[in-house]
Amino acid sequence: MRSQRFLMPACLLLIASSARAQIETAPVQSTYLEYLRYQQYVHSASENTQLGQETLFDALVGYRLNEDTAVKFRLDIDPNRGSVDNKTSRLNLRLLHHYEQFDFQADLALNGDDEGRGATTVGMDNTSKYSWISYTPVEALKVIFYPYNFGTEIGREFRTWDVARVFFVEGTPAYISNLPIENETIGTKTVPGFELQWKPTESLLTYVGVGSAGFFYPATPGFTIEENAASERWKVKEDRAYKAGVHFRTADTNAIFEYASHTNGAEGGSMLDAAWSLQLNQNFGPISANIERTWTKASTNAYRLNDDMTWFHDIAPFRPVYSDYYGARQDWLGKTDAATMVKAGYTFGAITPFLAYKFIGQYFIDRERESAQRLRTADETASHGGLKMLVVGADYRAGKFNFRPEVEFMQAKNAVFGNRTDVREDRILSELNKEDTVVKLTASYFY
Repeated sequence: MRSQRFLMPACLLLIASSARAQIETAPVQSTYLEYLRYQQYVHSASENTQLGQETLFDALVGYRLNEDTAVKFRLDIDPNRGSVDNKTSRLNLRLLHHYEQFDFQADLALNGDDEGRGATTVGMDNTSKYSWISYTPVEALKVIFYPYNFGTEIGREFRTWDVARVFFVEGTPAYISNLPIENETIGTKTVPGFELQWKPTESLLTYVGVGSAGFFYPATPGFTIEENAASERWKVKEDRAYKAGVHFRTADTNAIFEYASHTNGAEGGSMLDAAWSLQLNQNFGPISANIERTWTKASTNAYRLNDDMTWFHDIAPFRPVYSDYYGARQDWLGKTDAATMVKAGYTFGAITPFLAYKFIGQYFIDRERESAQRLRTADETASHGGLKMLVVGADYRAGKFNFRPEVEFMQAKNAVFGNRTDVREDRILSELNKEDTVVKLTASYFY
């Protein structure tokens, strides 16, 4: 039983990312909590008490209408996804139905005060990987169609955003200036596509996927958004994406390899061109071991957007691509780097103390606040330069509930951490530190 509990989060991640239909275990015509995840930064040496400042809260509540149909509601608050002051990042309503060899799920987005009209609208979430149709002709084979996003997030401990995501200026202006004019805004697209899964045994699952999306791009020869941002004509460009993976799982082992890339990240202002990851969870009786190494290849022309991703971040002066204080491009653009974690734990009944070591490369890009584009020096000319982390914590399990307090001791090559005794309006004048200590709490529940 101990080994099954240790592997459960990885199994749930596998099911979610590959969109495998699950047979509900909840009673018919009952409401149930499918999962809940709460994460809170409690204290840090750089910022003192942080309770209530950056809260991650993700919950999915379901209602099973009959044996084959369920309705689900998701509330997602994520400080790494434009959630300011702990406001909701997204509200979603999901409809799930099973019919013979087919499974169908629609992920609908709920928008309050849509476009400032005072109206609440419901429509398809056009960047969601949770809308899909799957067909299982034989037990070992499954074909899945994703109409909006065929799922290119990579990694677990070091998890990226969608690799295959592009940005473009809606409104096709003749000139892209520092401020939007009339209906100009930043549009975003993820790549729809097909995934083929083959499961020859209960322990082994392999998959491959391919997809394509079109987006608007200026047709003027020599166009660059930084130096020559004028274009009378626009055209539709293609971004083609690929993914593949192998998952192997037994009672004591969970091994994952996953890869995703796309072809037009430079013109699409994407953060990443590719990412791939190796993960291994292994139990040896009461001892648990976890190893992960994830790589990212950054795009050469990543757009730096504001918090709500409606326009560019730096408008005076106008710097649409990630740049430092002096206007030079940041050093991680176009670079390949990796992050590594080694973790070990020992189970005493319901408690599993653990010790982990992490190293994050100076150009590595993921969704966390230690990512190279976020954790930088005061003038943003360099990232942390390579970040070492020692993590001490424990998992406490009570049925389906897991509670995890942990302390992270971080050491960077460059001075990148805030100084709570030297906070200034102009950050470049502050004296930053090379070390930080962070206390974090995570609570999770899985049905």
